[in-house]
Amino acid sequence: MIKAVIFDMDGTIIDSEPIYDKVNEEVYEKYGLDLKQEDHDRHLGANLKDIWTDILDRYQVKEEYAHYKLEDFMEDHIHSSYQGLAEAEELELMPGVEEWFEFFKDHGYQMVIASSSYSPVIEHIYQRFGLDQYMEGYVGADSIENGKPAPDIFLKAAEKLGVRAEECLVIEDSQHGVRAAHQAGAKVVAFNRAQDESQDLSQADLIIEEFNQENLNKVLE
Repeated sequence: MIKAVIFDMDGTIIDSEPIYDKVNEEVYEKYGLDLKQEDHDRHLGANLKDIWTDILDRYQVKEEYAHYKLEDFMEDHIHSSYQGLAEAEELELMPGVEEWFEFFKDHGYQMVIASSSYSPVIEHIYQRFGLDQYMEGYVGADSIENGKPAPDIFLKAAEKLGVRAEECLVIEDSQHGVRAAHQAGAKVVAFNRAQDESQDLSQADLIIEEFNQENLNKVLE
């Protein structure tokens, strides 16, 4: 029996991906990095530690940044992401997702965010959209050891709510996220609004493209 709903954040409850694309482009250009599309596809849903570990394994940064440690690249990227979101006046919740929040709240489901973003970024979104009226907090990449596709973040989110992962429904938009939820033992709905063919969402129990009443009925079945 499902007692709680765990929401991914980026690309699931907020349409932040276009903002991050711009931020990422500026950050990578600063360090002299020319990433390929397959790099971006591979990084979707992963946390910055895993992303930068992968980048530094594959690419050379500009000589002036050769002394930087992994943490330096991450800190700069987190700050840039925060700034990018804060300056994006057009940023909104995904269409229909707030109606889902209302439904789950009215029907006694607990809710929490589990995001590969880091706490300062999640906190900004949490405050900006008043998510405290629905959610019981969040779990970010900085509070777990292994990022998605490892199940850590969803196990921690379930623990935060005092339920078992098997009693949770996870809503995710990335291949890494779907795999992580599946490994945690949760039910998982893949939100495929972008219809991104680079993401294999086949492990999801249900794939949707909109937060509407029809799809909510399918989830409840």
